[in-house]
Amino acid sequence: MRARISALAAGLVLLAGPALAQRSGTYAVEGTTAQGSRYEGSAQLTATGPSTWRITWRTQGETASGVGLVVDGRLVIGYVGGRETGAAVYTIEPDGTLVGRWTQGRDGGVGTERLLPR
Repeated sequence: MRARISALAAGLVLLAGPALAQRSGTYAVEGTTAQGSRYEGSAQLTATGPSTWRITWRTQGETASGVGLVVDGRLVIGYVGGRETGAAVYTIEPDGTLVGRWTQGRDGGVGTERLLPR
């Protein structure tokens, strides 16, 4: 019985690992648009609950804001930038880096992005 409890606890730690690496704070942003252009900026990520987040990006002189939640080791976000809505999904790396893809607006192109903790 004790071995089962230890195995269960170890499994829970492994499942929680990526979420524990994610933290509130400022992130450097490196991305590529759907057309292949590179961009940089910053993002502010703020925990609003045990698995919910608020984010504000500042890239190329523009600001976008969204909310998200952690699902199966991924941060899933819906956001608004200017007059466009969008969605992003990031894999949470052990060091807290977020690696993902995003789409915005009517065209449906897909960009890539990395958020690196500062």
